[in-house]
Amino acid sequence: MDTLLAMPSQTVASAMSRIDRLDLRHLALTAILCVMLGGLFPTLVAHYGHGVDYAVWISLWVLLATFWVELPMFQLLRPAAPLVGWLMFYICWGIMAAAYPIFDEGYRLAFRFGSVAAAMTVVTSRPGRLQMFANAAQWVVVINLAVTVLLMVRPEYQGFAAFSSLNIDPESYRFAGMWGNANQAGLVALMVLVLSRWASRWQGRIGRLSGLAIIYLTASRTATWILVVLALVYLAFAATRRAQLNALALAVVLAIGGFFALKYTGASVDTLVAANPTIARVLDVTEARTEEAGGGSRRQVLVEWLRLIPAEPWYGYGLYTLFGGESSEAVARPGFPTVGPHNLYVGIFLDVGAAGLLSFLGIIILQLRTIRRLPLVPGARQALFAFCLVVLVFANFNHDMLTDYVGWIAFSLMFLLPASPALAGQRFGAPTIDRR
Repeated sequence: MDTLLAMPSQTVASAMSRIDRLDLRHLALTAILCVMLGGLFPTLVAHYGHGVDYAVWISLWVLLATFWVELPMFQLLRPAAPLVGWLMFYICWGIMAAAYPIFDEGYRLAFRFGSVAAAMTVVTSRPGRLQMFANAAQWVVVINLAVTVLLMVRPEYQGFAAFSSLNIDPESYRFAGMWGNANQAGLVALMVLVLSRWASRWQGRIGRLSGLAIIYLTASRTATWILVVLALVYLAFAATRRAQLNALALAVVLAIGGFFALKYTGASVDTLVAANPTIARVLDVTEARTEEAGGGSRRQVLVEWLRLIPAEPWYGYGLYTLFGGESSEAVARPGFPTVGPHNLYVGIFLDVGAAGLLSFLGIIILQLRTIRRLPLVPGARQALFAFCLVVLVFANFNHDMLTDYVGWIAFSLMFLLPASPALAGQRFGAPTIDRR
């Protein structure tokens, strides 16, 4: 009888012990980061005003202050020192080079990027914390996929605050979830796919499948071809022989099925491609169809921006020039293109000149060399290089990765994760560590 009466209290004690190990502070920190990663934060700020903005950043710093007491934050931030130092240079140089007052914007960028970097330092401080973030990131794409499908089927639900800025057209073939930008949706889906290596097995599988669906719905050429490259490299160098044979068998079956489908329907490959706008867009790598339809292609926009570089090759035009018609520079100097260059590297050149771009490329090369030299087990090294591939290739087609929540998280992880305590157990000769 005494044993039976003691069971409820033991259960409660066990539950409280699990909650203590879970660390509610890190749960809250992870939730804030995932709201940013999932595209919901800008929508909430736009709908409810800056009160939400202030509340989130204050909450983030209150949480960081509690971690600051127990963690050697400066030591943990050291791997990101080149990135943080370069960003300060970029902001200061961009403010001085600008022909317009932009100090407030520069200060805001420094504060927010620094806050996200500090938060990612906590995420990478222990293996358990990294796994919690990786698991939560899987649900970011799952929830976005569910929201996208819901609004495709029931567009009237766009009246809700969280969905009000999405403007999903059921007749469209490009969808972007709560991000509102198809390319950004593709970037997050690929980031989460790589992060699934550190997620639990079942949550990683759900996240990967949802990410594949998101990439298809975005019709993003960049995301699709990066995914193809990652899949081929994985099959060639990392997959087991069984996985390679299964992939080969699947490819053969699809090829034979496609051959007979074309033969008996009398359709051509071009006809089938044209019937599916998503596939047609992905295969239109040169954007020839976009230009033929009278739309502005990335190549055309980039050419317009490249013409401006010779006038200010050393100092640049100032911070946030890369936003195009939305920037203060466009007002100060009429004649700028109305949209950004869709290329981060060109955007940096426009903002702060050759010195800014060369120094940025320098810290990227040094970080890639660091990853190559660290004594990591092959799987971890391959995942880190895959993450770098995703971020750096996407930077060729996205100009605002230094000024956006997703980009801040991506670059912070790229510099912090390789040498972090979270991967201590994935290095050769690693001792047993605390995995909480």
